[in-house]
Amino acid sequence: MLDLNVLYKAQKEAARGVAWKGSTQRYQINWLLNINRTKKDLEAGRDICRGFHEFDTIERGKTRHISSVHFSERVPQKAISQNILVPALAPTLIDRNTANMKGKGLDYALRAMKRDLERFYKKHGKEGYILLGDFSNFFGSIRHDVVKSIIDKNLDDERAKALAFRFIDSQNKDGKGIGLGLGSEPNQIEAVSMPSPVDHFVTECLDSEGYGRYMDDFYLLHEDKEYLQACLVVIKDRCAALGITINDRKTHIVKLTKCFTFLKKRISFGPTGKVVMRPCRESITHERRKLKKQGALVAKGSMTLEDAVTSFQSWRGSILHLDAYRTRKDMDALFKKLFSEEALRKDPPPGHIITLHFPLEAPLAGSPHFQDTKPLQGAFLMP
Repeated sequence: MLDLNVLYKAQKEAARGVAWKGSTQRYQINWLLNINRTKKDLEAGRDICRGFHEFDTIERGKTRHISSVHFSERVPQKAISQNILVPALAPTLIDRNTANMKGKGLDYALRAMKRDLERFYKKHGKEGYILLGDFSNFFGSIRHDVVKSIIDKNLDDERAKALAFRFIDSQNKDGKGIGLGLGSEPNQIEAVSMPSPVDHFVTECLDSEGYGRYMDDFYLLHEDKEYLQACLVVIKDRCAALGITINDRKTHIVKLTKCFTFLKKRISFGPTGKVVMRPCRESITHERRKLKKQGALVAKGSMTLEDAVTSFQSWRGSILHLDAYRTRKDMDALFKKLFSEEALRKDPPPGHIITLHFPLEAPLAGSPHFQDTKPLQGAFLMP
């Protein structure tokens, strides 16, 4: 971790997405001096924690408190996360623990769940149940002593342990030793690893037909409802020992003949047993409202058309792998309507290039704002 090449790579990656900030630019102007200072401070055992920038953000109507560290502290945090914590903790996780893991993520979690459901259908058809669980206030309820015990068990280097513990202790503001912030990279792998004993217990000791967890959401498949109810009692006990509380309001058992929601996706079996995954109505409604607001902002000149297209393409790309052809078609038609020449009431800047990252279907490609210079891919030149 203390190699200058490692720290240089860490500061480059830490600047992604925040290179426009003054603090990031001030650090990178003298990056060699700064990473050398960080190296010497860590070798001497000096404290490098400088507090937090704290603020609240609203995500899908839910308020989240963010504790963001200074950029000079973010560099060693990224270095210890990528070079020590992840290599040490990732091998201890089950394959179906998919959040914040390189090569996995949300799409991997959904594909794994789809495979579990397909295997279950081959054995039992639709005669079965799924337990959908959720942890309550996951990051805010993580016990520091539990995380430290996991790190102590899997790390050998005492200096690495001391540094990891120092980053954890810096978040102990009220003296209770509970809660990790949503702004530090080591917190991500630590939060993913904390319920790992529960994952191993479920997969190795319970007779489940399928199990998976994405951060604080998990599912468990079985043909017997009463067995799942008993499993839930045992899982609650195991979670309580780690300081994790199951959210009873969001935890329930659903019969597989019905549609259920997992990770904001509506999932069900088709007539032939095909697993059908669609975006939930809430996400579609949210995107429609956002498009209408963006259309008004672009018309007023407060937002560029390029930013609006990029935003829409990002959302559209997230549903390309789902069974949502009609949804994509309707949303493309809405985009074409909102961002037409008549809707914007003004001509776009001549020769303005908009780079699109996903293929476009006919409704959007035919918009009067775009001249399709390379069908279904590449850049679109505004007339």
